[in-house]
This record gives sequence, structure tokens and C-alpha cells, in this order.
Amino acid sequence: AVSLALLVGLGWTANKLVYADVVTERVSLEFAEGSGTWRVTSSTKGTLGADGTIRGAGGQGYIETARNSGADALRTWGAEVLDKVLPDAEANGLRVSAGLWMPHSAKFYKECSDLTKDAFWRSEIDRYVTAVRQFKNSSAILWWTVGNEQELEVDVSAGNECVWKRLEQAIQAVKAEDPNHPIGTVLAGVAEPKVRAIEKYSPSVEFLGVNSYGDDALEVGPKLRKWNWTKPFAIMEFGPSGHWASPVTEFGSYIEESSTQKVPRYNATCYSCAEDGQCIGSFAFVWGWKWEKTGTWYNMFNEWKDVTENVTVECPNCESEVMATLEKCWTGKARADLPPSIHGVEVEGEVLPDMSFTVPKKDAVTLEVNATHPLGKEMVAIWAATEEIVSEAIGGAFEATNPLLTGLWEKDPKATTTAGLSVSLNTSDLTPGSMYRLYVFVRQDPASCKGTCHHQEAVASLAFYICHTTQPGDACYGQVAYAMQTGIHAHPQTYPGVTAKSSLEEFQVVLSQKGPGFCPLPCGIRDWCATSVPGEECYGHVRWAMEYGLKQNPELYPWYLQKDGATFEAFQKFVYDKRNGICPKPCAEGSKLPSYSPLSASDKVGVSLPLGLLLGVSAVLRLML
Repeated sequence: AVSLALLVGLGWTANKLVYADVVTERVSLEFAEGSGTWRVTSSTKGTLGADGTIRGAGGQGYIETARNSGADALRTWGAEVLDKVLPDAEANGLRVSAGLWMPHSAKFYKECSDLTKDAFWRSEIDRYVTAVRQFKNSSAILWWTVGNEQELEVDVSAGNECVWKRLEQAIQAVKAEDPNHPIGTVLAGVAEPKVRAIEKYSPSVEFLGVNSYGDDALEVGPKLRKWNWTKPFAIMEFGPSGHWASPVTEFGSYIEESSTQKVPRYNATCYSCAEDGQCIGSFAFVWGWKWEKTGTWYNMFNEWKDVTENVTVECPNCESEVMATLEKCWTGKARADLPPSIHGVEVEGEVLPDMSFTVPKKDAVTLEVNATHPLGKEMVAIWAATEEIVSEAIGGAFEATNPLLTGLWEKDPKATTTAGLSVSLNTSDLTPGSMYRLYVFVRQDPASCKGTCHHQEAVASLAFYICHTTQPGDACYGQVAYAMQTGIHAHPQTYPGVTAKSSLEEFQVVLSQKGPGFCPLPCGIRDWCATSVPGEECYGHVRWAMEYGLKQNPELYPWYLQKDGATFEAFQKFVYDKRNGICPKPCAEGSKLPSYSPLSASDKVGVSLPLGLLLGVSAVLRLML
């Protein structure tokens, strides 16, 4: 809490926070010649952070927890929250990496021939400068970051000239208003083209911020040095493997790491930055809670009230187990009260190889979480499930929380949660061919606490699918029977990966993957793929996309297919993902191109289609997208 006296001292009024126009401190980025390291220093406080490296919490809440855990700084993304964050940060002796948000839409980065001409950008620059003028003399300001992943919707690997010229324009304006704090920008990962472009078009950048997750964060420093970047850098968001880089199930759901699997991710990046002389800070993400693809992916606190309140073991604002490892990295000391860990989940007595599974409609599916507590404390697990509704939002945009399902739990069919390390899941009312997500939260049993339990938990999030092997009378059965008895003989090119000797389940997988249609994935087959070969319909479409489509309409293809060396399998995966009924999932997506002869007329669209339809392929591809 912040006292009224403190707010009055800051020049606070009922309308807004205003700081006196008196420069009391200069924050600098200094290079120590002797050690070859960069440090963040203050003209009044000396070296900041841990020997000049900032230990950051990637968020703007839980400020007292950040201080008590050993963090030096918080992070904001836009200036609109600074009037609320800065007083609390000052009261707790924390700094703030203050963000100035730049727009993401590509439409704002098309014309830069005259940087002063555009009325929108004049307004944006005025907005940045106004915010800097209002807050620059707060003792909590660490530095300014202009933009956050502003290149994302233009070209994630390179941006364009206009993006970086606009960035330079903004940084110059901010520096003119506040010469006493460093100014950087924040990228969506590192790639050589955009690092080179920043060197050329944004020379006023004083440090390079990078959002990077999982093992990628460990490569930021080595890559920047390889590209001869000599200024300091900061990891402005780090955490588990990002959803975009994570494996996907055969039914299309992301496979999320458990919190225990995420612990070494956070740990490695925290220590890596501290040991890298060019890294001036790292910010663990997200210091708060948000729904991003799932309810647990990036969160260090659990604000999901449906699973933290009015349940068997309540845990409001529950801390993820990753908090304990961050606290040890930041302070050098382990917590006295450590969290539980999850070592695996069993379904029907089988330990899952990853956090996903398939089950048929069934009255009782046995679930068990294998968890331990480092201090031998008793534990309780809370289970819940949702439909797998995944937002297409990118760049951290808002995503709605999926509601919990009822009718799943044996103890109380009306309940949305159940408790126990081993429970029974009823899938009989779930829909075959549909995707769901199961959550399990492991907490210390309150009966084993001496006094008050530390609100912390281990979490696993599991994608699951209701499989069904087709039977006579199903709509799918007729399609499979036709494919096996007639289709494979008359049009074999349309059934990649199977032959006349293949099983019913294998034909069902092909029809399910090719979709849309009436066939769910069958039970009993999870790992099935088929890289297309010459003569198949899929092969012709993929080769056409590689040799003609990409050249004629590059805007229709993702950036990774436009790079040299994009594989046949990568193109096939792209066509497969569009679910247009042409291609199955390829095998070994990153392997070498299959050998092939020059593209024949029949291969261009598949031998079952007349050559005249070539003229319509571009239009078809546009519909696919």
C-alpha cells in the first residue's frame, strides 16, 4: 500500500501523478574494460541489480512478492499503467522497465519517405514524449523500452526498413525529452536480418531487448556476438518453451510442459544472463496470470478462481513452483517451504510419455498424478477440464478463459472439479472427434501445514481427445468401407500412406487427417504420418506450391517457407494444416527433400485431375488460406 503522504510528496492529484521537474539521478549502461562486462549504474545509487545485472519480474503486480523474492525491477509494456505502478515500486525500492507501446499492424509501416508527414505518427510520437515528460523523474524509472515485438506482423525475422526508421524516430524524440535514462527496444526473438537492420536504421538504440523462451533464450547472447552486436542486451521475457515452438499432438493441440518441466527453463535463463557479460537484465514472464493458449502456460501466479477458490484445497493467487527456483537464482538462498513437483501422469495405469492422451467414450477412466514433496509433506490434487478452444490471437493479445466442464467427475457429476492424487474421469458424455484439456494442480495438504500453508502448487496441463474406431452404422464407416473396397483401387493417388492391405484403422486415420468429413481419429493409433510421393494428389499440390505458388503469391505463405532450404515436408505440413482434404501429416518435417523427377503435368495437381484445373490452383490456395 502507498500512503497519502507519499503520494502528495510525489505531486499526486486526484487526476494524475505528476513528478517535480528536477533531475535527481542518471541511469547509465557502462562497459567495464577490465572485466569486459556491461553494468547498469546509477549516479546516486551506484551499481544496480546484482553486480549491474537486473533481476526482473515480467509484470506489474505482486510488487511486495517481487521485492521479497529478490527482484530488482518490474516491467510494463505501455505507459498507461505507470501512474499506478511507479508509486508502489518506489515504496518497495524497485525499479521499472517502462514500456512505450508501438503499433503492430503492418499498415503503419508501409510509408516512411517523409517521417514527419504522417499525422498518425506525429500523434504517436507526441504520446510517447508526453508520457516520458510526466514520469521521467520518478526514482523508480530504470530505462525506457520503445516498442515490443513491433516487427511481428510485418516480418518476424526482418521487420522492414519502415519499422526501424519509425523506431529511430521515436527513440530520438524520447531521448531528447529524457537524456538521463537508457532507451532500448524489444524484439520477438533474435534473427540476423532484423539485428542488422537495427544497426543500420536505428543507431540510437542503446540496448537490445529480446523476448525469448525455453532453450532459445540461452542462444541470444552467442547469436548476437556472432553477428557482431557490441551493445548490451536484456532478455525482456523468458520462461518455458513457447507454444509456437512446442510439439503438437496428432489431433492438433499444443503439448504443454508441466510446471516441473518448466523449472529448468526459468533456472537456465536466469543464471545464463547473470553469467553473460553482455546481458544487463532478464525478466521472468509472466509475473501475474493470463490465459494464453491455456490457463497455465506462462503464469507464475494462479488467479483462475474456478480452480483456486471454493475447491477442496483453496489457493488464491497460488504461486507456481517456478517461483521457488527464481527466488533461489535471485537471492542465492532456497526457500524454507518448498513446493511440490509433478513427475508424470498416468491414464489407465500407463505413464504418459508427454502431456497428452486419447481415450474413448467411457464411464470411468482412471487418472493418477505422480507427485512428490521435497519435505515429505502430504499433498492433494485438484482436477478440472475444459474444451480445447484455442484463440488465434498473437503477440500476447487478450484471450478469453475457457469455462470448466461438469459431468466428468465420479464423486460429484455436477461439480467442475474433483480432488485426489488418483481420480476417475467420466468421458461418456464427451463428443468423439473433439479436443479437451485436463488440468491437475498439486498442493500441500492443509492438514500437514504447521500454521499457514505457503500458497504454491505444481501444475500439469494435458491435451486429450475422444477417439472412436468406426463401427457399422457410423457415417464414417461408410467412407472407410468405400475407401478400402473401391477408392484405393480406382484412385490410389488420393489415399497417401495406405495400400489395399492397410487396416481399417489406418484408412480411418487417413480420412480423419484429410478431413473435413465424418471420421474422428481411431483409438489405438497415435503416431501416423505419410510423406507424399510422386503420383499422389498431395505431392502435386506441394510441388506446385514450392515451385510456382510461392513465387507468384509469396504473401500467401508464412515466412519460414520463404527461406532458403524450406523442405518438402514443411510445405506439406503447411498444406495439411489448412485441412483442405489434400494432404496427410508428413513424416520428419525437417528432413531433406525427397528425391523426385522434374514436375510432370499430372503431378502439378494430382493425376486424377485434368491439367486444365491447373489454372484454378491459385484460387483454391487462396480459399485454403
